Amino acid sequence: MTVFEIRNKAEKRKLLGYLFYYEKSKRFFTRLLDELDEWSAPFIFSGHVKRGEYDIDSVWSRKFVEQRIIPYERQNLGSILKENGLKSYDECKLLQLSNGRCAQDELYVVRVSEKDIIPKIQNRLNQSVIDVMSLKGFRALVFFKDGVNRLVDIREICEDKRTFGKILREEETFKKAKVSPGGNGIEWDEERFISCEKIRKSGMESGICYEDSNGFMIERLIDTAQTMRLLNCSRQYV
Repeated sequence: MTVFEIRNKAEKRKLLGYLFYYEKSKRFFTRLLDELDEWSAPFIFSGHVKRGEYDIDSVWSRKFVEQRIIPYERQNLGSILKENGLKSYDECKLLQLSNGRCAQDELYVVRVSEKDIIPKIQNRLNQSVIDVMSLKGFRALVFFKDGVNRLVDIREICEDKRTFGKILREEETFKKAKVSPGGNGIEWDEERFISCEKIRKSGMESGICYEDSNGFMIERLIDTAQTMRLLNCSRQYV
């Protein structure tokens, strides 16, 4: 994981939040400070902040990054990459080269280590999702890093019913819910995402801890040898 501070040069280099890049998935997520209002937040995120959302999904985080790097369609892109020592188009490296500066505002980014993240954001990272179980009736049981869990009706917290249409109609599709990179929430794909922030606010405590749930499933799994005996077949067949 690569971490960037988002700062505003016009406001005495004020810290606005953090941009996280997950190398394996090649995706960005943003966590803004919760004391920002719609006027002090980066303009592209002002709508989110107005709605009280401070954890920004990868779609909007990528748009923020794309405003601040050389576009993929740029003429002579190959020459530009070569001059900067890059073998291919790499959004994260290009962001570091430009420090995330653009002509539209006074914002910039600075790469920092994970230990430099301020405590209030560290606390939110400790509230990240570690696992999700899809249940009947379009409900999900979500487990968090700090031991909290939430039972949520996904139909009640999905504001954009059009985007989540198939997920909220077909239980087999709904069951494909997974943890987003970095535990930033749960998702079915990059555009169908629900932040851990929204889940924690909307769900109710289930009374089932992650260890009990995990242990329950492990006790009901059988290994290869047991499967061979049960099916009366060879290891190769299994």
